[in-house]
Amino acid sequence: MAIVLTGCAADVDELRVTIDGVTVTAEQATSVEAQRAGLSGRDSVPEGTGMWFPLAPAQCTEVWMQDTRVSLDVVWIRDGRVTGVVTLQPCSTEPCPRESSPGAVDAILEAPAGTFSQTVVGATVERRSTDG
Repeated sequence: MAIVLTGCAADVDELRVTIDGVTVTAEQATSVEAQRAGLSGRDSVPEGTGMWFPLAPAQCTEVWMQDTRVSLDVVWIRDGRVTGVVTLQPCSTEPCPRESSPGAVDAILEAPAGTFSQTVVGATVERRSTDG
């Protein structure tokens, strides 16, 4: 499965995701359309926000930054633990470079670049609904 980061997603719920004491409110992209939409096409992604991509079953995947206007941290997750973190830069030309997951993952978290720059592999990922 490849996740293309394009415009605003209408089919999302929100989660609070905390990794190493850093919390973001993340839109949850649960449909194929929302995962294709991702965070690209936006002029900004405010600090403290991001997008959560659940993947079932766990799988090797990749992301790319086609038409994404802001730099993003991509956090690869498996079984509630960080398996990798990478910062990706905007891309407006084709083809855009692709970044592969470090093995099978069951979720991806994207947030503004630098949000998870201090996060290490193995860190615990906590998530909870914003619905109280």
